[in-house]
Amino acid sequence: MILYNGASGGIGRYLGAESKRLGLESYPLWARLEDGPGLDAELRSIHASGAITFIHLAAMVSVPACEADPVAAYRTNVALATSSVSAILDWAERRDVLARVIYVSSGHVYDAQAHRLRVGEAGRTAPRSVYARTKLDAEHAVAEIAEARQVPLLIARVFGLVGPDQAPNYVLPGLIGRVVEGRVDLIPGLDYTRDYLDARDVCADLGLLSMSPWKDRVNVVNVCSGVGVTIRTLLHVIASIVDPAGTDGLMGRATAGPGRADDIDWLVGDPRRFVEWIGSAPRRISLETSVADAARAAFKVT
Repeated sequence: MILYNGASGGIGRYLGAESKRLGLESYPLWARLEDGPGLDAELRSIHASGAITFIHLAAMVSVPACEADPVAAYRTNVALATSSVSAILDWAERRDVLARVIYVSSGHVYDAQAHRLRVGEAGRTAPRSVYARTKLDAEHAVAEIAEARQVPLLIARVFGLVGPDQAPNYVLPGLIGRVVEGRVDLIPGLDYTRDYLDARDVCADLGLLSMSPWKDRVNVVNVCSGVGVTIRTLLHVIASIVDPAGTDGLMGRATAGPGRADDIDWLVGDPRRFVEWIGSAPRRISLETSVADAARAAFKVT
């Protein structure tokens, strides 16, 4: 059985359907992180036996919002995240249920790669934003809980996300909006390279990880494609789907603007550990399908 929070977020909204497809029983937890009594009430209604995996997804994920209010970011992403994990483990202990935890972190905790290498789990961490620092701090805090309570923990470092129904702060809906409106000048980080997976694939990957044996008390695994894609390439894919006849003209007008102050020009993960554990690639949905689904969902583009 899987329990998970962040059920309305960019990943969590797909986790129930993907779990069902894998034959896994799953329960979303809808209480906000700050609502301890609400979480307790939800847990009392769940009849669990044997073993559960708790997937912690809930977080403050907007990088600009975290930069604007670092106190709130640390409270949400570190203090409340760890208290939620502890509450779940307390509940499992009272029910005599074996518990494991998957904490969903970010590929942005890694340092910049000097030679444009794919970064593996042993790569140096050096987060550059408030958001990324909170995710790394939460990794450490949840790992301390796991060690103290002798509970298996998997830290899943998720890289870039694409897919339908994303919030406006994600890159894909922003770029689709630009193409629809013809605004392709000064695109931040146009030639930066990122590693994207569809959020639905990420959910399937988390489900598969929940079913797999873990080697150590605390484990880290990248959830990524291993394929570098520039923002310019992503823009071209969008244009070819949204405005096929105007693609060449639009791309000819596209110009780069500065990235965020904390940004780097290359961030691509190495998925080899995931492949070794699961026996399959993390990506099943193509970038073209992700873009087409997102365009249809957000802008009614056929």
